[in-house]
Amino acid sequence: MNPILSASGLNTFYGRSHILFDMGLEVIQGETVCLVGRNGAGKTTTFRSLMNLTPPKSGRIVFQGRDCTGLPPYKMARLGLGFVPEDRRILGPFTVRENLEMGMIQGRSGRWNIESVLECFPTLTRMTERMGGSLSGGEQQMLTIGRALMGNPEVLILDEPTEGLSPVIVAELKQLVLRLKDQGTTILLSEQNIRFALSVSDSVVVMDRGRAVFSGTVEAFRQDASVQSRYLAV
Repeated sequence: MNPILSASGLNTFYGRSHILFDMGLEVIQGETVCLVGRNGAGKTTTFRSLMNLTPPKSGRIVFQGRDCTGLPPYKMARLGLGFVPEDRRILGPFTVRENLEMGMIQGRSGRWNIESVLECFPTLTRMTERMGGSLSGGEQQMLTIGRALMGNPEVLILDEPTEGLSPVIVAELKQLVLRLKDQGTTILLSEQNIRFALSVSDSVVVMDRGRAVFSGTVEAFRQDASVQSRYLAV
């Protein structure tokens, strides 16, 4: 099956610092792929490279059969790549409803609109006129994901979605991701919480020092104790 999103040979730098070394991955439509690895392994840089927020110096990015290497971030978003950054980027002086409306992308349509997003995030239904900056960390994470869904993405990228959240909110987030999977949403995420990652994913990419050192199904990862102990200390 051809991947909906693939990258090969990505070499990305921050200034003179070489961060990604020939990084590659594939995401099959309808599946959830999780990047795991220690802090500094290159997971966030991989996502920023895919979005061309930090354009790679070399390599190739193909999205829905189109070579998107070098396309600016706004064009990646218009093509259907939705990105939920680690720091969430909530617009604090704007209401929840206004934050969601800013996620709409001209020319893209689909099942996601204000009503369907709020149905998916019932907690936010009671907060539509509250300022985004007044929300808790968990509520902001819901809002950020909802804002990304407003663009009706073909692939939803979640960077460390459980970071800093309470166990109760993490459990809610797990159910949300599983619900999105059931609806056919293609998801690419990174996670430090291995238990969460394995519970929602179909396949795993292990990163170490800017390289993919393992790529396979969740079951293959579970059975490879050497990879777990060497790169994740689990």
